[in-house]
Amino acid sequence: MALTKSQVNERFYDTVGGEIVFETEAQGYLHPYAVAKLLAAQVRERGTHDLKLLELGANNCAFATSLLKLLTSMTIHGEVELERIDYFAVELARRSLEAFMSSEEAAGFQRVAPGAPGSPLVGTLTRLGVPQINLHLVHSEAGAFVSGGSGRFDAVVLNELLDDLPSRTYYADAHGAVHEFAAHAHEEEGGWRVEVAAEPAANVELSPSTLTASSSESLAIVRGAASLLGSGGMLLVHDYGFVERSTPVSWYEGLPRSVPEWVTLEFPPESESGFPRSFFRIFGSDEAKVVQITTDVAFGELIEELRGSGTVITLPHGNALIRSRERQDDLRKGDGVFLSEFALLEPGDDLGALLERLEASQGELRRRFADEFLGGNASVFADLLYVKS
Repeated sequence: MALTKSQVNERFYDTVGGEIVFETEAQGYLHPYAVAKLLAAQVRERGTHDLKLLELGANNCAFATSLLKLLTSMTIHGEVELERIDYFAVELARRSLEAFMSSEEAAGFQRVAPGAPGSPLVGTLTRLGVPQINLHLVHSEAGAFVSGGSGRFDAVVLNELLDDLPSRTYYADAHGAVHEFAAHAHEEEGGWRVEVAAEPAANVELSPSTLTASSSESLAIVRGAASLLGSGGMLLVHDYGFVERSTPVSWYEGLPRSVPEWVTLEFPPESESGFPRSFFRIFGSDEAKVVQITTDVAFGELIEELRGSGTVITLPHGNALIRSRERQDDLRKGDGVFLSEFALLEPGDDLGALLERLEASQGELRRRFADEFLGGNASVFADLLYVKS
């Protein structure tokens, strides 16, 4: 039986929930550090002492625990005056939340209160002190949570969530004929076969040799997340993708960089040239023999959805720039990447002026980064920051 991308990914997380199967930026240090600095600047600008945060796709709470430790440290050292943080960590794989609640990280909280059996609330962990922290572990699909009217939040974070979601992808060949293509996975003895197939697409217009994508599921989550923000609230989408509404097929012609040994990839005949063979990324758990399929995020349609109700800034994440330097913590103001621009925010800095500068120059900054580090390829690891009016 052939499984779609969403079915494959649901099985993947149901199987390996609670286990770290590959590294993400959210599990590192610089990404939560930059987000913590940004949130601290938001708190100072608004003159508040409480934060209510939501993370959709929290996985094993690695990002949540790092962010909360950093905000606590900033409070202790007088960088920000926080009295209370309520953090809602929402995850589809219940096992991931349950594994975290029984982990050493959870042992650092003074109170661990499990939720009622069968309840979406897996548990609440409380750390007393200044600030008081309440970490609420919620088992829910992201779209269902944001559509459920869950109150107001100061910030919503999506870390590499949207690349997992269903999407419709189209490409035009060199002659301008448009095709819709999709990946389906077939479970076979000892492994998987992933078939990428294309069919003619009617009523879709694209320039020759270009590609576009759309995800109604991603749009619904982003729209719902924005609706949960008050004025000045922030939405941060951290993922890989392309910002323009269409992108050259040539950037995806090569084979995927890595595929598990027990996965076979199949493409249409005569697909070696002019076909986006690497648009679907294939990951997997060698122990459990389950696959995960991700794709680039169409940031352009997210920007179109959000720009009418606030400021939208999309920057390269900056990991390629930082790795190119001798020291891996060499961040510089003016780098034009998310990591440097926000991780260097300090008390007294003007957040509004920084956002205004980045909004005005973001297109130039993305092009410069692509030329210097990606060979002109506009598929980039990026951060979309939305500040609600």
